[in-house]
Amino acid sequence: MEKIIARKREEELAGIRRRIWGFTLIAAVFLMLLTGHMSAYGAGGLEISTDYPGISVMPGDSLSIDLNLENTTGSGLDADVSISSLPEGWEGYLQGGSYQVSQVHVNSGAEGAQLTLHVTVPDELTEGTYQATVQASAGDGIQDSLTISFMVNQVNAGQGSFTSEYPEQEGPSGTTFSFSTTLINNGLKTQSYSLSSNAPAGWSVSFTPSGETTNVAGIEVEPGNSQGLNVSVEPPEGVEAGEYDISCSAVSADETLSTDLKVVITGTYGLTVSTPDGRLSFDAYANQESDLTLDVTNTGNVDLQNISLTSSLPTGWTATFDLEENMITSLPAGNTTQVIVHVTPDSDAITGDYVASFTASCDETSASADFRVSVKTSTVWGVVAILVIICTVGGVGYVFRKYGRR
Repeated sequence: MEKIIARKREEELAGIRRRIWGFTLIAAVFLMLLTGHMSAYGAGGLEISTDYPGISVMPGDSLSIDLNLENTTGSGLDADVSISSLPEGWEGYLQGGSYQVSQVHVNSGAEGAQLTLHVTVPDELTEGTYQATVQASAGDGIQDSLTISFMVNQVNAGQGSFTSEYPEQEGPSGTTFSFSTTLINNGLKTQSYSLSSNAPAGWSVSFTPSGETTNVAGIEVEPGNSQGLNVSVEPPEGVEAGEYDISCSAVSADETLSTDLKVVITGTYGLTVSTPDGRLSFDAYANQESDLTLDVTNTGNVDLQNISLTSSLPTGWTATFDLEENMITSLPAGNTTQVIVHVTPDSDAITGDYVASFTASCDETSASADFRVSVKTSTVWGVVAILVIICTVGGVGYVFRKYGRR
C-alpha cells in the first residue's frame, strides 16, 4: 500500500515538473521573440526633426529649413530621403552638403546627418496654413517623417502699405501742401525703400521722416513696423487752377508700394501797387499835403475782397487814403482801382529825399511799393527870404546915405 502511494506522489511530482518545464519553455520562446522584435524595431530607429516646424511665410518667399536626422539603431545606415508631400504650385528639394540628395548616410548617435529643405512659395497665395512632409526610410521598418506647417495670414500674405490720412488738399497757387503719410513693412525682414514721385513738370516733392527736418530719398523700416513720412508738395509759380494728381512710390527689393495724392489749385492770387505812369517818386513840401494816385491791380484769376491800404512813413509824416476805413471792398480778377493818398511831411522836414511805402493786403495775398519822396523848400518862404534880403540891403543903403556925409 505504501508503495502505491509513493508511486502516485512520484507521478504527481513528475507532472508538476513537466508543467513547469513547459511554462519555462514557453516563456523562453516568448522572451526570444520579444527580444528579437525589440532588436529590429524598438532598440533602434530614425528620427527627423527641425527647430522650426511652424513658419510664417509671404508669397514669393524662398525658404531654407535645416533638418536633423538622428540614428538610434546603434550602427550607421543609409536612408532614402524625399519630400513626400508639397502644396500645389510649391517647389522644393533636399540638400546635403552642396548636393541635391535623395539618399543620405546617417551616423549612429547624436551626430546623425544634416539636411536642408529648400522651398519656394508661389507669388500668388491665399490666406491659410500649408504643409510639406519630408520622409526618411532605411528599410526593415526603420523610418520617420516630419510635417512642417507654413502659415499665411492677413498680415504677411499681403504687401506692405503706403497710405495718407488726407490724400486730397486744396489751396491757391503759391501754397506748399503737406501730406502726412505712413509706410508699413508687413514683412519678416528689414526693408530698404527708395522714395520717389511722378509730380507734373515744375512741381517739387520732398520726403521727410516724421519728427525730423532733413529730406530723404530712401528709408529703412524694420519688419512689422511703420514709419511716418511728411510729403511736401510745392507747385510752380503761376500754376493754373485745377486738379493735379501726384503718385508717390516706396520701392524695395521685395515690393513696390504707392500712395496717390491730389492737389486742387483753387486759383492764382496776386496784387500790385504802382502809379498810372509807373513812376515811384514824387515831390512834397514840409507840413504841406501832397496828393499821390496809386494803382492797385488784381493780377490773379480770383476776385479779391477787403483789401486794406496801409503806409509806412518817416517819423512825423502822415498819410490818408480816399477810402472808407482805408479798404477796397472788392477787386475783380484782372481789374485795377485807383486810390488817392494824401501825404504830409513833418513840419520840421528838411530838404532831401525820403522813402514812403504803401501796402495793399488781403487774406490771400499782399503787395507793396516804395516811393522816393523829394522834400523841397516852399516858394513862399523863398519869396519871404528875398524880401528880407531886399529890406536889409535897402535899410543899410538908407543909413549910409543919411549919415555917411557927417
